[in-house]
Amino acid sequence: MGASRLGGAPAMPAAAAWPTWQGRSLSFIAQFNLAEVAPHDARGLLPPTGWLAFFYDAQEQPWGENPADRGRAVVQYYPAAEELATRPLPPDLTAEAYSAFPAAALTFAPEITLPNPWDEDLPLPENAFTEEQRAAYGFLLLTQHGDGTSRLLGNSDNLQGPMRAQCARAASQNASHPETQQLSAEQATALAQQAAGEWELLLQLDSHEAEAGMMWGDMGRLYFWINRADLARRDFSQVVQFLQCY
Repeated sequence: MGASRLGGAPAMPAAAAWPTWQGRSLSFIAQFNLAEVAPHDARGLLPPTGWLAFFYDAQEQPWGENPADRGRAVVQYYPAAEELATRPLPPDLTAEAYSAFPAAALTFAPEITLPNPWDEDLPLPENAFTEEQRAAYGFLLLTQHGDGTSRLLGNSDNLQGPMRAQCARAASQNASHPETQQLSAEQATALAQQAAGEWELLLQLDSHEAEAGMMWGDMGRLYFWINRADLARRDFSQVVQFLQCY
């Protein structure tokens, strides 16, 4: 029941509410048994036990860049002490509406992921690489990127551009902190660049059409990011989501 998987029906505590957006149920896309993940979490960032459940507005597939879209992607954490039971999908989630997906089992393996040295969120000095080193590193990045690239933690494989500064910008526009709404565009950009390094990739979910009927945009990927301070507090309520595609 509590095994890691994509799609299907989630295992949830009785007290957990199914996430909704403007009266519509969000699609259940993935659940992770953290005890299965823990042996591969070399940095110990995630809770060693419990479950993470991911929900998303799969029917309309928001990009995540609009502050008004906050709440259309939700992550719930269920501590190990919680008793779980399979929760049937709400009636408004159907395969015909592309809001329900067949279950697909997951397995885990460690991998080495490489940061992009040209990521404007985490800039390096211009002389950090020689031309030969730059070419060699670029080749390594190309060999790292493959089809079906989904992962927890690590470095993101960006299909369009860096996201950390966008995460910080989205957090600064959170309606629960109205004082940040008074920032000028220049101040908001400076704040985002300053806070970019505080964000951790939580989940990168590729388009797994064959396995789970999931297609994000045009062969795209979903990215869920979390502030490191929130992750340390086991607070998954402020996760930021983006969709990128070709």
